[in-house]
Amino acid sequence: MTKEEIRREILKKRINLKPQFYEQYSKEIIKKVLLILQDLDYKSIALYYPIKNEVNTLPLIEKLLKESKEVYLPKLIGKKMFMSRLHSLDLLKANKYKIPEPINNDFSSQIDIYIIPAIAYDLRKYRIGYGGGYYDNYFIENKKTLLIGIIFDFQLVNYFEENENDIKVDIVITEKRIIQ
Repeated sequence: MTKEEIRREILKKRINLKPQFYEQYSKEIIKKVLLILQDLDYKSIALYYPIKNEVNTLPLIEKLLKESKEVYLPKLIGKKMFMSRLHSLDLLKANKYKIPEPINNDFSSQIDIYIIPAIAYDLRKYRIGYGGGYYDNYFIENKKTLLIGIIFDFQLVNYFEENENDIKVDIVITEKRIIQ
């Protein structure tokens, strides 16, 4: 299958995921993320605001803010993505794609851990996103630290033909497994 076919098929499955499974799988994935995070020494972490039934990161974001971690979310300016510090989930405004992002421009590229959404990852840990290239371009200019991909298990594919700018993460976490 081409990346476009994978994108179409998996996005449809994810959007049609029943609410009870969405909540249950998201909780199981976040539990696994927390197990990995507890063993790491980090100050800053970038996450994402979930859209279109992406793994629900909001409980994790709230927990990290309470623990006084520096939490960052993507913010788009023109065709570029930056990571902007989040001080509260109340201080967000929707961007052109209707994705909530921080209202401030408190940017950093010195981030210890990134938790990255995707439409799919393959077993080699390469990522398929929505096709805009925002994360791929971000990591051309910014240092890759620890990259963690979180998806539902049905979003994991055996293989796809990646291109040179496609991100490869260090760990992929689903509700069923952790691939390192």
